[in-house]
Amino acid sequence: MKKVTKFFAFSVLLLFFSIAANAQNQWLGSYEFGEDGGKTAGGTVIYISHQIDILESDDGLIAMIKSNGYQTSKDLIATTKIEGNKILFYFESYGEDNMFENYEKGDLLLTLEQKSEKGNISILTFWNKFQPVVPKNEKTGRVYFQKMTINDYEPSQA
Repeated sequence: MKKVTKFFAFSVLLLFFSIAANAQNQWLGSYEFGEDGGKTAGGTVIYISHQIDILESDDGLIAMIKSNGYQTSKDLIATTKIEGNKILFYFESYGEDNMFENYEKGDLLLTLEQKSEKGNISILTFWNKFQPVVPKNEKTGRVYFQKMTINDYEPSQA
């Protein structure tokens, strides 16, 4: 009986780690969101691109969050926490190309949530300390970021 109990406990533990690893792997990759704010009175285009790269590290998943464009240059490194179908991003440090320092270690930056409807997966964004630049994008719980696929990358020109 003890062998059956140990085997069952081991099986449950193995299943738990398998589910946890799969939850992490589904988030690996790059996510992109572009903000179009029109033009300034002088005709300058107001466009900001945001990219989140989620990578595996020895301690789990980490994220590089970059925002570049009109009056914007953010380069953030974040730790992550997975809760069910959500990934939460916590500020860890600044990257080399960051211009403004307004976050403290441990700040919840934003949360992404995978939602499945009719076989399609959407990624909902819940803003926290990290906010969009264009006011029309401030509504939380909407689709902003899209996961990039290999077809989204353009080959470099030789």
